[in-house]
Amino acid sequence: MTTLHAAAALLLVLAVSWKAALSLADCRTVVRRYPGGRAYRLGRGWTGPAEFVAQRRLALYLLAGSATLLTALGFHRAAPGPASTAVYGTCCVLMLPLILVERRRTGCRFTTICVAELAAALGLLALPGPGPVAAGLFASFFAVQLYLVAGIRKLRSPHFISGGVLIDNLAYNAVQAAAGNRDFPAWPRLNTLSAILTRPALHHLSRGAAIATAAAEITLGLAALGLLPAPAALTLAVLMHGAFLLLSPWRIVPFSAASLGLLLLATTHPLLAAFTP
Repeated sequence: MTTLHAAAALLLVLAVSWKAALSLADCRTVVRRYPGGRAYRLGRGWTGPAEFVAQRRLALYLLAGSATLLTALGFHRAAPGPASTAVYGTCCVLMLPLILVERRRTGCRFTTICVAELAAALGLLALPGPGPVAAGLFASFFAVQLYLVAGIRKLRSPHFISGGVLIDNLAYNAVQAAAGNRDFPAWPRLNTLSAILTRPALHHLSRGAAIATAAAEITLGLAALGLLPAPAALTLAVLMHGAFLLLSPWRIVPFSAASLGLLLLATTHPLLAAFTP
């Protein structure tokens, strides 16, 4: 197992454990602040106490799985061999059903699928013989799809490419933070929001950021395919996902970690490498 493979595994541990911690925090908030332990969730209707108990139990299973995977990774790094590789691969595979069940309960489909893809790729890594190649090709395919589709959709969206989506997010985050939601940064203040939104400089900046985001995602898709050097691709990915944290510093961490892990694996054996001598 190379350093890149170990880094991808650590990113999987981060994504799963962070997502589980968010789920536990949500359950605690509902129990403490909502009458009867019930909450209305968009697209899922009213959720009762029994479902939140099950969600909390699943989050604890995910945290235990993350700790087990981290231990198996340390064991494999300290004593590499068939036995430690088998234990490590088994841990990755056993994470998959928990991740998919969590997807059904929480409804965070895009993030959870990305995490599941990373877990599957790391499970392939433990296969004897062509395991590293299979893991790289698998991750490359899904990383290309992830970044290219996202970038192309942004380019084709007039509202996004004009900067409108970023401005909407800025206003939404400010209102949520003012209402006491700690998931969002408390900037700008509501008393200055109207003045900021009417400034032409904000619209120009948002338009430039939107174009840069779409271009960066398409570039990362091409990098996952094998058309760009890995160091440049990884540097760009870290910068882009770091910028995403400005919009949602807590909720977006699992997605950023999982997508970075996929890209790390993709750079080890990109798809184009399979078709070039």
